[in-house]
Amino acid sequence: MGNKPSECHMGDELRCRICYKVLPPCTSFDHLYQDTVRGQYVHVFNGGEYYRPVGKHGMYKCKNCFNKEINDQEREEREREKREREKREREEREREEERQRREKALNQRLQESQQQAKEQYEQHLRTNISEQESKRKVLKGHLDEFESDGDRDDLLESLSLKCGFEVADLSLDELSSDQLGKILSALDKLLFEEWIPALPSLSTLQHAQVYITELCVLSVETIEEESLQMLCDHMQFLVGSISQSACSAADSFLLTQALYLTMMHFFTDSNSSDTDAVLIAKQWAEDELSAGLLFPTEFLGILISSLQNAVERESVFTLKMEIKTLKLLLSTLMDLNTKETHSESTGMVLRLVKENQWTPMEALNLLQRLSQKCEQEASITGLLTLVKVYDVSPDWRDDSGRSLTEAIDFAENINEDFPKILRKSDERNLLAALAELKLSQNLDDSMIEMIKNITKNVLMYSEHPEKHSTCMKDSIKSGSLSTDDLQSCLSLLCKAVFDSKGWWPSVKHMLQWCVMLLKEKTQVPQLVGTTADQCVLAMYAALQVCRGNKLDIVLNSDIQSDERMKEWSGFYTSLGISFNTNKTTETSSQEVYEADIVYGTFSDFVSDYIQHSKEVMGKGVPQLPRGFLIEEQSLDSLENLDLSKLTSKDLLMFGAQVLQNIMQRYKSLEMKPRKQCVKALFQVLHSNMNKDLNTESPISNILTKVSGQTLQSNEIFILTILENLVRVVCGEAEAGRWCLEDLLSCARQIQGLNEETKQIFETVLNLSRHAWSPVETLNLLGALTQHHSTEGCTSIMKVLHLLETYQVSSTWTDDSNQTLLDLLGSYQTKNLIQHLDKSLKDEKSKTIDMLFEEMRQMKDIDEQTLTDSYSIVNHVTNLIQSGEIKKYKDVERAKTLSQSMDKENLQEILAVLCSAVHQHMAEGKWWPRATQMISWCLLALSDTGKLLEMGTGEGKSCVIAMLAVLRVLRGEKVDVVSSSSVLCQRDAEEWGKFFKHFGITVDTNTNKTEDSERKECYQKDVIYGTIETFAADHLRQIFEMKDVRPDRKYQCIIIDEVDSLLLDQGVQLTYLSSPMVCMQHLNTILAMIWGHVRQYAYVSSAHQTFVRGPPASFFKAIFDSIDTEETEISDPMDILRIAEETNTVPKGFAEDIYKSKPDELRNKLKSVSQVAVVNLFEELENYVPYGFTVYTVNEKGLLSLKKLSPYDKNSIPELTFLVMEEGFCCSLYDSEETLIDPIADLISEKIQYTPCTNNKDKIRIPGFLKKLIETKMSVWTQNAFLALQLREGRDYVVENKQVCPVDFRSTGIVELNKKWGDGLQQFVEIKHQIKLSTISTVTNYISNVAFFEKYHGKIYGTTGTLGSEKDILFLKNLYPNLTACKMPAFNRKKLFEVQGIVTTSSEEWKSEIKNAVMAQISKNSYRDGRAALIICETINKAKEIHDDLKSSVPGDIILYCRSDKDSLSKIEKTLLPGDVIVATNLAGRGTDIKVSKDVNNNGGLFVILSFLSENTRVELQAFGRTARKGKPGSAQIIMSTEHLQQGFKTGTSLEEAKSTRDTLAEERISCMMNDVHEMKLREELFSDYCNTLQEVHKITGEDEKSVVVAIMNEFWGIWLQTKSEDIDQLKRDELKQSLKVDLAEAKSQSENQESPCSSIYHFVKFGNLALDDKKWDLGVKLFQKAMNQDESWAAIAFYNHAYCTIMQRKDNYLSKAREDLEKAAESLQCLNEESWICLQFVKMGSVESAKNEQTSLEKQFTTRCNMYEFWGKNISEAIEKLDEIKEKHRNAVAKKSPVFSLVSSSDEELQVEAYNLYNGGLQYAFAVEQEPSYWGASLVFFLGVLQIVAGVLLAVFTCGTLAQVGIGLITEGISDCIYGIEALVTGEFSWKDWAIQKAISIGVSLLTAGVGKLISKGFKACQNGIERFRQKAQSTSKVNLQTG
Repeated sequence: MGNKPSECHMGDELRCRICYKVLPPCTSFDHLYQDTVRGQYVHVFNGGEYYRPVGKHGMYKCKNCFNKEINDQEREEREREKREREKREREEREREEERQRREKALNQRLQESQQQAKEQYEQHLRTNISEQESKRKVLKGHLDEFESDGDRDDLLESLSLKCGFEVADLSLDELSSDQLGKILSALDKLLFEEWIPALPSLSTLQHAQVYITELCVLSVETIEEESLQMLCDHMQFLVGSISQSACSAADSFLLTQALYLTMMHFFTDSNSSDTDAVLIAKQWAEDELSAGLLFPTEFLGILISSLQNAVERESVFTLKMEIKTLKLLLSTLMDLNTKETHSESTGMVLRLVKENQWTPMEALNLLQRLSQKCEQEASITGLLTLVKVYDVSPDWRDDSGRSLTEAIDFAENINEDFPKILRKSDERNLLAALAELKLSQNLDDSMIEMIKNITKNVLMYSEHPEKHSTCMKDSIKSGSLSTDDLQSCLSLLCKAVFDSKGWWPSVKHMLQWCVMLLKEKTQVPQLVGTTADQCVLAMYAALQVCRGNKLDIVLNSDIQSDERMKEWSGFYTSLGISFNTNKTTETSSQEVYEADIVYGTFSDFVSDYIQHSKEVMGKGVPQLPRGFLIEEQSLDSLENLDLSKLTSKDLLMFGAQVLQNIMQRYKSLEMKPRKQCVKALFQVLHSNMNKDLNTESPISNILTKVSGQTLQSNEIFILTILENLVRVVCGEAEAGRWCLEDLLSCARQIQGLNEETKQIFETVLNLSRHAWSPVETLNLLGALTQHHSTEGCTSIMKVLHLLETYQVSSTWTDDSNQTLLDLLGSYQTKNLIQHLDKSLKDEKSKTIDMLFEEMRQMKDIDEQTLTDSYSIVNHVTNLIQSGEIKKYKDVERAKTLSQSMDKENLQEILAVLCSAVHQHMAEGKWWPRATQMISWCLLALSDTGKLLEMGTGEGKSCVIAMLAVLRVLRGEKVDVVSSSSVLCQRDAEEWGKFFKHFGITVDTNTNKTEDSERKECYQKDVIYGTIETFAADHLRQIFEMKDVRPDRKYQCIIIDEVDSLLLDQGVQLTYLSSPMVCMQHLNTILAMIWGHVRQYAYVSSAHQTFVRGPPASFFKAIFDSIDTEETEISDPMDILRIAEETNTVPKGFAEDIYKSKPDELRNKLKSVSQVAVVNLFEELENYVPYGFTVYTVNEKGLLSLKKLSPYDKNSIPELTFLVMEEGFCCSLYDSEETLIDPIADLISEKIQYTPCTNNKDKIRIPGFLKKLIETKMSVWTQNAFLALQLREGRDYVVENKQVCPVDFRSTGIVELNKKWGDGLQQFVEIKHQIKLSTISTVTNYISNVAFFEKYHGKIYGTTGTLGSEKDILFLKNLYPNLTACKMPAFNRKKLFEVQGIVTTSSEEWKSEIKNAVMAQISKNSYRDGRAALIICETINKAKEIHDDLKSSVPGDIILYCRSDKDSLSKIEKTLLPGDVIVATNLAGRGTDIKVSKDVNNNGGLFVILSFLSENTRVELQAFGRTARKGKPGSAQIIMSTEHLQQGFKTGTSLEEAKSTRDTLAEERISCMMNDVHEMKLREELFSDYCNTLQEVHKITGEDEKSVVVAIMNEFWGIWLQTKSEDIDQLKRDELKQSLKVDLAEAKSQSENQESPCSSIYHFVKFGNLALDDKKWDLGVKLFQKAMNQDESWAAIAFYNHAYCTIMQRKDNYLSKAREDLEKAAESLQCLNEESWICLQFVKMGSVESAKNEQTSLEKQFTTRCNMYEFWGKNISEAIEKLDEIKEKHRNAVAKKSPVFSLVSSSDEELQVEAYNLYNGGLQYAFAVEQEPSYWGASLVFFLGVLQIVAGVLLAVFTCGTLAQVGIGLITEGISDCIYGIEALVTGEFSWKDWAIQKAISIGVSLLTAGVGKLISKGFKACQNGIERFRQKAQSTSKVNLQTG
């Protein structure tokens, strides 16, 4: 793995940091290089597939995101490049014009050639067709190499399609001339039309290059087949080499175009004149060249021309592949001659192209002209050298206007005439060069004039130089040089150059030399980062030696040092100057540095200097008085500082390590500060160490005095170097701090140092990071050591603790205006500490003038506003100080004045407000601070909205309340929004009295549950609430048409914690839950998805996370993962047989497994070891076309790599496996993305949409949900995988058997009223086996942006952290009228941020937190204990830390993870020393944690942020819990890389992680604008829907309104879901048009009682309306529609249809009703089956099910099935009753009762399921009864009455004669009356039964004649009748109760 980039093994963690797309691995360093792309220095992967900025770990960006991103830095870089480009264009304007002329000519040539192609190709090919048949056979082999490659197929298919013949006909050995012409025409169209807007893949381009190159070779004539093979191979090698130098796909495309143009030349211009390359070849060749030998030269020459033409259209720069082509051409030219000639001239040609901006064609043309003119190689080289020295451009002209080539041709004696021509031309450029020099070096006119005179005189001297004059070593005295001296020296030095090199320095050389000398500031030269020409540096160095200085020249490499010394050795020798390099091992260091000039590398010089300085200190060796000259290029090697010379010496090894660390840090600086730091280092190393040691060193002193240490010489040496470096590098703050860190780090590492001294160094270092510069820190340490070290470390630490606690800076002064250093020298230790303590505690608040001055410095607020605010606040402050403010209590006057914006009126209003605060809130103890009054003024004076950043603890609540009063007094309603319901209620309660003072009503909307309560709340003047509640109530008003805020306008909104609501939740949507009964059918699909997804799991290695597949036996897992079509493997047992062949398993194992029963299989697999299975994968690579990467699990539960695929993934597929114990293994996937579609497809295949013929192997789903399911299946599957990753206690909590999301990244709030969408909520519920909620469909919503926009710009807000400039710019883009400004703190901020700690493991992280907390809350020698707050990322981590600390904390330890009042009350206590709060981000915003006076005296609250927050604002909010209201406090980040996202883990420091975090936060803000566009589109669509919905409300009757609205909402919700992809793609016009059409149709269908989305439930709802109105015919019709729609799910429709049928009583109604009920029972089976299937999938994923324990989720579906049984029983009873009534030929009646009566009212769960049925349309259950017969019973009753009357009459009027008969009649009459009444009550009457009973009664009467017996019988009959009546009445009442 070490020889491959780390990006090779990152898997799905290799993602674009913007769009999170998984990026392809980079498998070789050949595919990785560094380059500057779009102004950024980046790593380029895979030819430009993605990028990463150098030094920015994890910041990968795909090609699209990289190119799309345009930030300020890029714009600045582009501007800089533009300026440089314009400068170059000005200098080369003539050249560009010439290029354009050439380009125009070449383009014209191209057009002509393309026009002539078809005419010439056929003729040309027809004449050569016979010769080229054999060539094609040879060339075909090269194309066959790509035969199996898909990209080649793409190329050939494209050509085939355009040419109109088969791919097979494209073979080169079968092409006809017509076919070849068509191919070339097709290539032309691809390369110059179709591929330009959208480039093909890199490999497709490479295959096109191969194809075109082969076609080029076809043009070669008279060559043998064998030679043709060699030529073909050679040409492909050349093109392949050039192709590899292409830096991107765009470059490769340009190369392909150039190859095409080259090919066109060979076919169309074969008879044209020789190219420059061919001419050079013929001139240089010893013998005549054959066509085969000459072809590569001609090909490369033409290709260079074609490349230049292609590249010039795209770039002004020469590309790498152009240079590569030129290199190959020059190499080919040199190979034509067997002797080693022309190497120098070709080298000079390359230098012209690389360094002097010549194009390859121009350089080649120059070489051809010189080769033609000169016979000797030396002459050519010399002339090319002159071209380079004098920086001659290709468009150069001499005095006569001749071009360079013309001047060469014109020169008679070129070796003499040409140099003179160039020099003369160079002298003409003097004035232009001076003008450029003045501009670039910022020189004044006098200096320019002096340089001009010097140069002119030197040029005159050069015309007639003295023959023997020279400037010799030590010939010039030290000191400043006069003009004449400079002129004389320059003349002699130029003469020396001419004598040694053969040419005179150019004008530019002379000018640069003059500037270098004139800008010298030191006697000994000390130049760092010079970019001057070699000639200038050599002359400068020579002059310094002549002045008596010795000089060290620092270059980039040893090779460069040797080359430079060799190149200028003649020059130095002629001047008598000695020179050497410091790399030599033959001479001692002392001898090397005796030379006048020493060349070497940075590493060697630093090593030698340190070594010599050590000798100076130890042996008294004299210091080396040398100057130094460091080239800029050498500064790039700082991070690779090699001090191996020192590491061999023990005494200097430590110093080498320290310096290497410093140099690595210097490398990260910009070039200017880097130069300053390197210069400082060399100055220190050249200084006199013995002299420096005589000064008082604070580090050495404290080590000696305090610790009693005797330092060793090497320790003194390195400490002295570092201390001197700190002082010298003081101009660069960051570098100085690094040096100080290394100095103190060295001091801490000295052996035997006590902990107290180490603590001093640590505290001093912390101070240096904040308010003290490195030098000031050393001075402070020196003063403390000198004056206050009598008590050892304790007194020093007491002073440092005070400085740290109160953030004392170096500029601080006490009341006597004495600085700290003054006090340290003038006070005794005890008095000093007392004085500092008192001065710092009594520090006064800032005055009004100081505050306004700070605000002016910020430049956020206009001067007029500042002036008015100052006047208002100053006036009120004076009133407070004078006591006059007590008079300002007139509320009515304040109300009158509130309408005015005059500052005099605002003064009076503010006075009234402050007086009310003082009276009601402060209870007479305090007044609003100046900062609060200023803040109020800024808000009051703004009528267009303003955001204020007020520091934490500055009193935002007071400002908000005072502003709210002002706006209410102006007649506005005010809404105050906060991020937490607890904070809302707290502020409303706390400020209630204040509002009441002004007669203002206030309330909170977060605790209202009834609409009546909400309506009453919104009548109040000021309402506190959360954005979610305000938005939800708005939706209730406009969407649900509820009367909750009818009259309240959107007039003024004040936002507390504005950054959280506008930035963190800026694009948040609020919606009201819209349950839809049809969505319950999706539960089956969700359960199926979870049943599959739960088999997978996420597993991690140290660097990558995989998705683990389901475990299986190793042979089955392998077989299932490979494609066996092209192998001999057809069964899993074949894998086992291979295992037998490779001895992985014993012989016969496969057969044994085959015969085993399933329960025996596992035991037999146990014999197969992990090692054996891993080895099997290696053997399998010989059998199948795959490479295998194999992991096992180590003891830490992490994946451990056991085998890596030996193949390139791009060529041979790679499969990854996890080998488990006992013969099992499973597939590993880089990402779940590869699994989502297969699982979604698998689930889809198992679904059948009703109505359909039932397939028992598939699951039935209502057909009207088909489109929704097909749209969302992949999304649901993706969310199932997300549910696997979500963690309880971090992302959510489970409370009261409900899943509640947690905003753990920002606020830490448990969001009780929030549910995730798109099935995620349901998957987490299934995961925890709790009751499954119905998947919700969003039908209404409003974004925070849209809600805030309703206030028409009157948005006011405060926060402690407003964010970065990008954050504010984002807000201004959203809300154009907003302005933002920052308020200064009322007192100096005393927050001390302790250096953060980054750990690599959780255990180390907990240990560091514990150590830090215990150190701060415990008492020590210089202070007592403090209190601490630990803010954790998640609830789980908070509990973990709490448990770890609770046994160690001496005071109270409080866990704060919930946002309810009970939890908040726990942290309202005042913290004492030793107390600790462990909390989530809940405590990080809006929480005022109170601490005791003792805690503040000891340093204040100590805050630990135990994670890297998502953005800086969250971090600052957390730190804002301490150091509030001018009190001291400190904070520290202690984080673990184990908890970070993968992109952050590559960082090695907290600074790197923060930098990455901040970059991502900026990118996230940029991406939020895309979310805003989508959100606004959604709101447009919602607005259109609301308009339609309002029309529906107006035209629909009250009875139908609720049903119609519900149906429209359901249609709208499903429409939104199915259009989600179009919404993501922002297809605005299409969506709005589609919605308009669809809504019109849906509205029409709803009005006609049709279903807009073909849902049976819609018809059921309409039918129920008819049923309620007893419109039986309409009900039958509507229920029939539902039944016809889908019988499978129409149980309710069938049931209700049966009821209506019975109530209609039409023909054969009993049979029809019975048929309906039977179908209802059948349909009910579908519902029951649906629940049962869900139950089975749920049980599969339940651990409790295996334990025979029923989970809540299982119980939910079991109860649902039970509910269906109760309903089914009701249906069965109704069917039986109908049969009975039909048999009796009687009529039936149906008696309805609420559906809830089907089950016991005491069973809550059954009642819930009954409610679900109710929502589905089953509002009533009914019982069938026989219709009662009333007329027969009535007749018997009246007959009985007549008998009684007759009996009475007989008894009375016959005087007893017929008394016995009369009594008999009376008795029979009573019996008939009772029988009749009984029949009337029960409804059951039979004449037959009555007649039988009557006959028996009369017969008995006749047989018994006794009157007594008749009377007795009458009474008895009466008694029996009454009893029967009573019993019947009771039974009837019971029936009524049951049905009622």
